[in-house]
Amino acid sequence: MSKTDFLELREVVKSRSSGYCEKCGKPLGESWALHHRKLRSRGGEDSLTNFVALHHECHNLGNGSVHSNPKLAEQLGLMVPSWQDPKDAPLTLPSGDIVLLNDDGSYRYLERKENGW
Repeated sequence: MSKTDFLELREVVKSRSSGYCEKCGKPLGESWALHHRKLRSRGGEDSLTNFVALHHECHNLGNGSVHSNPKLAEQLGLMVPSWQDPKDAPLTLPSGDIVLLNDDGSYRYLERKENGW
């Protein structure tokens, strides 16, 4: 994948999340991580259904990061097992909404909570 393609994917993911971390719900700011839900080591690809926007602390720097707590990350859909297609893996947003990630960079809501983020 070219750097231009990667940067375009990054902007679509940021737009999808409205500029908020898809784990904690706080504003992303300038420095954030594009996280592979299905890790590259598990065969994960660079795609809109496989990427989420995370603060670096939520990604791999903090105690509660997805990489330091993979079991919880899998429960929330922030990590996907090697046998699962990210398209079919529900993601729980900070609001409690449960979504699938679409190829066009949008959410498909499976369950919506009344308290949005």
